[in-house]
Amino acid sequence: MSDDLPAIEVDFASNGAPVVIIGQVETFDPLEAIRLAPALVNPKWVRAYAQVVNHLAHGSDFDPIMDPAAFHTKYMATYDAEDPDEEVAPGAVRLHNFGIPDFTEIAPPAMVGTNLVFFAENVFMGIPYKVVMAPGTQPQYVPLDLKE
Repeated sequence: MSDDLPAIEVDFASNGAPVVIIGQVETFDPLEAIRLAPALVNPKWVRAYAQVVNHLAHGSDFDPIMDPAAFHTKYMATYDAEDPDEEVAPGAVRLHNFGIPDFTEIAPPAMVGTNLVFFAENVFMGIPYKVVMAPGTQPQYVPLDLKE
């Protein structure tokens, strides 16, 4: 297996579906992306792997968290800027509606054994999810526990 990655581009197909272009081949499936670029599973390329998997799974609905400290700072700045006494309104998304995650749990993308593990922010809600993708499976997104 080569340690080099081919050119990889994330985009959206004409029908709006997330697509990844590896070399000159389009794929809509994370498992196919690994077949086209086997070096993705090398820990050296774990950030690229997380971005490819995340994009194919959810397009721009989630952002992989590459810098946990920056995410912590941004989350708390948003949380602290909210009025905690503001009434919940339909369609209004506030971090106070969810709570505060255990920021020590959030880490940069990593290979844990043979599993890809990363954390991603739900762009609309602003809350973090843990993402695990075992070999031969699709990624599983699970929201972190949040406390008031």
